[in-house]
Order: sequence, then C-alpha cells, then structure tokens
Amino acid sequence: MPGSKKTDATIVALCGSPHTQGNTATALRLLFNELSGISKRIYFAYKLAVQPCTGCGYCSRKFGCIFDDAMNELYDTLQRAHVIIIASPLYFSHLPSPLKSIIDRCQVLWEYYNRGNKPLHRQHGFALLLGAGNYSNMFVPSVITLRHYFNSLNYLFDEKKYLLLSDINNKKDIRNDDITKKITAAANYIQKLL
Repeated sequence: MPGSKKTDATIVALCGSPHTQGNTATALRLLFNELSGISKRIYFAYKLAVQPCTGCGYCSRKFGCIFDDAMNELYDTLQRAHVIIIASPLYFSHLPSPLKSIIDRCQVLWEYYNRGNKPLHRQHGFALLLGAGNYSNMFVPSVITLRHYFNSLNYLFDEKKYLLLSDINNKKDIRNDDITKKITAAANYIQKLL
C-alpha cells in the first residue's frame, strides 16, 4: 500500500482549531477519554504544514502529490484508521481553512480508489462541531462539506449522530451535564462502529 509512514490508530481525529487547549480540543479530548482502550491520534490542522490543492492532476496518475508535506503521513494514517473524526469550531458556519486544505488534499485518496484500488477495511466518518452562536442552520455548510468528503472516500457516516454543539463560549460550557451526556453518547456510538 502506498504511504510513507505506518501509523496505526483505530481512531484518527483531524482537529480544525488553532487552539490546542481550546473548546474544540477540550471536547475532543473528553470524547477520547470516553474511548479508553482504543488507539487514537489527534492531528491539529494548524500545526501541520499542508499546501492547498492546486488541482494539477498529478494524483490522477499515481499515488501521491506534487507537494512533499505533512499529508504524506496523513494519507497512510487515514487509510489505516477505522474511524475518522473531524473536530472543528465553526468559522462563519464553516470549517477553518487549514482543515479544509487537508480535506481537499484527500483528492489523492479519492483518485487512488477511483483507479480501482480498495480500502484496507470499512471506514466510518464522524463529526464534532462547535459554535459559539445558536442560530438556525449554523452547522449546515460544514455538514454538507463533510457529507461530500465522507461520500467521496466511501466512509460510512450518519449525520444524525454527529455531535453538533452550539452556545459553546468557554470550557465550562463543555463540562456541563448536558454536554457531558452528549459526549458520552457519541463515544458509545463510535465504539459500536468498531
């Protein structure tokens, strides 16, 4: 299988927050704490040097990209994972650009599968999205992007199970009983996927 480094994690999370101790990262770690005994890894999009996709077509001919950057490890890691979690704050109802660049660069994987190569195993997608506001349809743009991302890579996903948290302005909002119950329910759902 193409790839540069073997990183076996059953669950891989791509975190779109620039704050490694912020609300999104805190919620993600609480979710991971509920998933004990399972190998997990978090990649912080803002910490990775990832060039945006230029649509050059290189990956349509062979596995890989013209850019030699952090995606080389991620391609292999994402192929090996059983569950991929996208964890992100909303920026104007959407995913922050470093995370979107990672998603766009997964064109390499789509092209690989489109050429008839098969995934190693069935994979599942899950979303943990946070917003400080609380208004109608605030998560829709991000959910639509993730629908296309997960569909393109043949991940199984259920948008009704996504953890979409509004009114999150600080860490104490994440630790209230209602949110804690939602995080536990999300962890139980993810465990059933494995």
